[in-house]
Amino acid sequence: MAALMAMFFGGAKAQEKPSVKLYGFIRNYACFDTRESLTSNSEQFYYMPKDEKLDANGKDINEQPNMMLLSITTRLGVNITGPEFLGAKTSAKIESDFAGFGTSNTVLRIRQAYAKMEWEKSSVLVGQAWHPIMGDMMPDVFSLETGAPFTPFSRSPQLRYDYKNKGFTLTATALYQYQYTSNGPDGSSFNYARNAVVPELYFQAMYKNGGFMIGAGVDFLAIKPRQSYTHTTTGENGETVTNTIKCNEDLAVGITPNIFASYKKGDWGFKGRVTYAQNASHLSMISGYGVTEIYDNGEQKYGALNSIGGWFDITKKEQLKKGYLTWCWFWGYTKNLGCNDDIVGPIYMRGEKNMDRMWRVAPSVLYTHNAMSIGIELDATTVAYGTPDSRYKVSDTHNVTNFRICTMLKYNF
Repeated sequence: MAALMAMFFGGAKAQEKPSVKLYGFIRNYACFDTRESLTSNSEQFYYMPKDEKLDANGKDINEQPNMMLLSITTRLGVNITGPEFLGAKTSAKIESDFAGFGTSNTVLRIRQAYAKMEWEKSSVLVGQAWHPIMGDMMPDVFSLETGAPFTPFSRSPQLRYDYKNKGFTLTATALYQYQYTSNGPDGSSFNYARNAVVPELYFQAMYKNGGFMIGAGVDFLAIKPRQSYTHTTTGENGETVTNTIKCNEDLAVGITPNIFASYKKGDWGFKGRVTYAQNASHLSMISGYGVTEIYDNGEQKYGALNSIGGWFDITKKEQLKKGYLTWCWFWGYTKNLGCNDDIVGPIYMRGEKNMDRMWRVAPSVLYTHNAMSIGIELDATTVAYGTPDSRYKVSDTHNVTNFRICTMLKYNF
């Protein structure tokens, strides 16, 4: 990245040297849960409580409280403003934290790393940044998952074009996966998208006027779950013959539309988004795909697992003599819609396979004074678990609830 920036800015005149600004924060999370749950990033990124797991005495093994305190989401970033290039204002960003994967789980990772060119009405961004499906509007909760899995959550390498005129913004983006990936036969991996060759595509239209914003977009994803497979046949003499065969299967596809809106007036703010997720596990949503047909030659057909998720939050900023309070009330809901065809083989998805629906209520308050912020968030997440049918639509449900208390201390610079 340093070499690329040197090439980018190398021809600039002395008076056009780039401006570099350091930013970031030291952030510590302490979280208490009343039961075992699906999480990531050392249990800081929260998805959902696990279903009951009864022992021989009928006691629920997953009803186990736990607690942790970590600072791996501490963040360091650099904003760069550079000289003009092809008539455009130029800028760049490098941002990282310590929530990567390693034996200690405190590995420096890239969050964002991109260069941007901006003209009067249009801009081009190249590099890793927030996925445009959620980058223009996020919930105001301070928990790490930021409303997921009720809303998309992802950062991806991308080529993004924006056109702005009279309050309207049109966005077209081509993306590939890296840190947030699809599931498949080899687990979670970016290889399924890479082997499909075609990029993920996202198109969006948005309108802003004062404190009001409304927008809609659609995401197109195609992945290749297998490069090869083993196929067993019977030989002429009745013997078993097993061969490895290169795949010529249709890609597993997904179309994920969403609509969102927000309104801000004075100290009050209102936001909401609804997303129809189809093969969208790479967006941290309850979704995926499954095998819907197995042909005589061993090849497979895939069908998307569908869900719908939505959230709404209300915020209020309260000014104090020293500093201010930010109140937030968050509600989220997601529903498993299953597959349009019968599943006859494995399924690959994010979330539990026997989940019917899930909802969350999460009020929080954050106190900020100068560089320091301290807050507490109460999170009640309930999942209705049951019995899936051949299309993975779930019935005969029972509810399982986890209560999470999350506190945060953050020093901004």
